Amino acid sequence: MHRCILKAAWLLLATPICAFAFEAVDVLTPAGSGVYPAYPSEPLPPYGLWGQFGMMYDTNLLRLPTGDNSSLVTRLGVGGRYDQRIVGRQSLHAEARVDGYVYDKYSDLDNVGYGGLAEWRYEVGNDLSGAIGVSRRRFQANLSEIQRAAYDPITETQFSANGRYVVGPHLGVRAGTAFIDYERPQRAASNTKTAVLTGGIDWVTQIGNMIGLEFAQAHGNAPVNQLVDPTGIFVNNDYTQRDVAVVGTWAVNPYMHLAGRYGNTHREYSELPGRDFNGPTWDFLFQWLPGNKTMLTVESEKHVSSIIDIGASHVTVTGFAFGPGWAPTAKLNFQARLLKQHQVFEGDPAVQLGLSPLRQEDVRGYRLGAYWELTRQVHFQFSVDHGQRDSNIIGRNYIYNAGIANVRYVF
Repeated sequence: MHRCILKAAWLLLATPICAFAFEAVDVLTPAGSGVYPAYPSEPLPPYGLWGQFGMMYDTNLLRLPTGDNSSLVTRLGVGGRYDQRIVGRQSLHAEARVDGYVYDKYSDLDNVGYGGLAEWRYEVGNDLSGAIGVSRRRFQANLSEIQRAAYDPITETQFSANGRYVVGPHLGVRAGTAFIDYERPQRAASNTKTAVLTGGIDWVTQIGNMIGLEFAQAHGNAPVNQLVDPTGIFVNNDYTQRDVAVVGTWAVNPYMHLAGRYGNTHREYSELPGRDFNGPTWDFLFQWLPGNKTMLTVESEKHVSSIIDIGASHVTVTGFAFGPGWAPTAKLNFQARLLKQHQVFEGDPAVQLGLSPLRQEDVRGYRLGAYWELTRQVHFQFSVDHGQRDSNIIGRNYIYNAGIANVRYVF
């Protein structure tokens, strides 16, 4: 049940604050992905390889309030996946992709992005299981934040390990750790190195419902102090964050599922404690299947996060999104999404020093998309994307429309 809910959430996964150029088609799922009861998913082969070509026309690529910033973007990419049992119950999961982007009007933005993951999935006896992995990705900084045609690459590297031990037929305990390294050469003050420890205890019922308690402790190290004033004021952005939350999944009936977490987040900075955060945070996802070929997904969230595109300090995001889906055939899936977010940049040290006003922004948008599996090898993805931002800072309002077409060949 929990996996089904997560699959349904694919349409709502990526928020506009961290959106990438072709995200609107990348989050689309085929009808046979297992979301709809009418089309159960088929077992995946142990490996897969694909290539793709796409084009996007964006009426305001640089997300500026005025001017002609339209552009045509072309993407060419390859990717693959490998899942193999190595010995006994131990297995390897690996995936990777490389994408090249070419901009017709802004050649300075031409770039190659990539992402990869390698994960050892282990089982020890019947009670202990988990994974140990490493991932890395490289991407262009969000143009809605930098608002200029400048190549600004970001590299994220993550090492992680986790495990879950079954105490009894219904009770399990879990723990994990991760180290995340963000590097942004064009803005060194945005670089952060974050270590995270998590732990939890879960109770699972006979029908698969779950409720648990989760703890997380994170420490972020910003090696380069942030320059917040031209006269030479530097501020360190090291922080410690603690989260305590209740998590769970619940099947109301075979056609209604709910999953989420609700807790408290406490974030402290080593300097300028006036920007600390202490308050409730949550993520909720509701899925309703009114028919075997239709679904409605509703999501609500409030979270605190360091956004590498902006800086090492945090942004508080409160949002709501919902979207229907309809798969009239096993080869065709239509999906839509409507979203709204309120973003408060209260972690900005310049605000606490009285050098700038508190930045608050509202982001709204909608997407209409279609995934057409012409054959097992040839897949088409189409999307229409509209968005706008209202900000209390001059020069940050924008409106854009985008159309995207992508074709993927699965070998």
